[in-house]
Amino acid sequence: MNFTRIQSALLLTGALAASATLSSPSLRGFTTIGGSLGVATTGNGYQRDVRIQDNSTDPQSHDNNVPDASHPGALGAQLAVWKAAQAWNSNVPSAAKNFDYDWQGTTTANNPSQNTVGWGASNCGGGTLAFTEPPIADGWRIVVCPEWTWADGPGSPAGGQIDIQGVMAHELGHALGLGHAQSNFCTGSCTNRSTMCPVICSNGVSERDLAPDDAGGLQSIYGAIPGNKPTITSIGGSFQVGQTLVINGTNFPFPGTVNVKFTAGTTTNTGAIPGVVFNVATTSSNQVSVTIPAAALKGNVLIWEPTPGLLSNPFPIDVGAPPPAPPVITNVSPSQTDAFSPGLITVSGSGFTSATQVVSGGVSVGFTVVNDNSITYGGPQPSALGAVLVTVTNPFGTSNSGSFTYVETNPPELVTTGFGLTGQPLIWTFGGPASNQYFLIWGVDPTTFVYGPFNILVNFELVAIGSLDAAGLGGAQIVVPPGLTGAIVYSQVLTFDGIATILASNIFSTSIIF
Repeated sequence: MNFTRIQSALLLTGALAASATLSSPSLRGFTTIGGSLGVATTGNGYQRDVRIQDNSTDPQSHDNNVPDASHPGALGAQLAVWKAAQAWNSNVPSAAKNFDYDWQGTTTANNPSQNTVGWGASNCGGGTLAFTEPPIADGWRIVVCPEWTWADGPGSPAGGQIDIQGVMAHELGHALGLGHAQSNFCTGSCTNRSTMCPVICSNGVSERDLAPDDAGGLQSIYGAIPGNKPTITSIGGSFQVGQTLVINGTNFPFPGTVNVKFTAGTTTNTGAIPGVVFNVATTSSNQVSVTIPAAALKGNVLIWEPTPGLLSNPFPIDVGAPPPAPPVITNVSPSQTDAFSPGLITVSGSGFTSATQVVSGGVSVGFTVVNDNSITYGGPQPSALGAVLVTVTNPFGTSNSGSFTYVETNPPELVTTGFGLTGQPLIWTFGGPASNQYFLIWGVDPTTFVYGPFNILVNFELVAIGSLDAAGLGGAQIVVPPGLTGAIVYSQVLTFDGIATILASNIFSTSIIF
């Protein structure tokens, strides 16, 4: 379970552990090494923890000092290792299987069987980059070889530097029970290669994200996500030690109790567990309120159900900080948009990076997060004209309401009519949206005709026309009845948009000359 580096190129390779089992390459590429990280039912719940002895001497492993709201309290190598572990978690789309690493921060020593990553005291030799010590079920240790120059990202390392996150994602795959992927799954370019390939490309950046074969190996050990797996969707209340944290989610046992586990910088896998609050009564199947313990640190919080062996996804919490604010909407543009073809709506404001929902006119819509200050979505066809309220929700609450207005910006247009001759056809030509159905109303009373929706139609004739031709033009005709010589015939084209809104064209007048 180690990586070595071929000296002539930035390629990383390694040998499978003796306990690895192989299967037919035509069926799968992953292998397993035996053992798995269980969820304890009694005094230890650390079998899925990961922590780091942050003892690298490379400046490049500590130069990322930009705080990350999704990984509070971690910078540099710590952040890189946490991200590497997170790649295997159940809420990551590329993994999406029943496994979650629990980030437990830093420790002062890289001791065996304590689920720890740390840099070795001496060179490993033989081109080895890092190795994982089994047995898996009893806890593991990952040793990073100090003779290489290690970089913490988040971008791609420069020159001959090695990526901490990519290499640690590979080693943490060993820690959860996977061996090396078979070589026929590891050919070609770096794109889409398995994280568990025995040869990884370049500096290891390509190994940060799992390939389908890695996820398949994960499921072979830990199974698919069970239907009753607890899931944390948001947190609120206070983030201060000794105050009440509110955890929102799904599948919390109710009535019942759970254990709530915080990052606590733990250094042991057995005995009392700092950072865990035991036997917390759920307030509903969607909510738990817990007092944050003194041992809790910046990191994550998760729900732990020992008896059924269930862990939730770990959720970031910046212990000691004020709760992050809900999103704020400052503008929605355009301020008006066509009810027939709403187009792209842009919401401006703040707090959008972690957005979980956008509601437009009471309907939850698909959306794209451009950045923390901008979200876009395709406006749905409305049920009525008028103002539409928009809200954005992130894990910390729902924004104020922004708004825009659906208007009729593309009504049909009545273009020409024929001559008004008694007993002869009177012909109208008009244009408008090609997908709509059209009707013509005509009569001698101009008060019959109005722009837009109306309630009263009297003294008129209605001619069903149907849809327009491919050129967006339509026509209708009537035979002018007797008795209208000298009269003025008023006409208007109506179209229905399918949602009970009527759009009306301009009013056209024609004199009946004889």
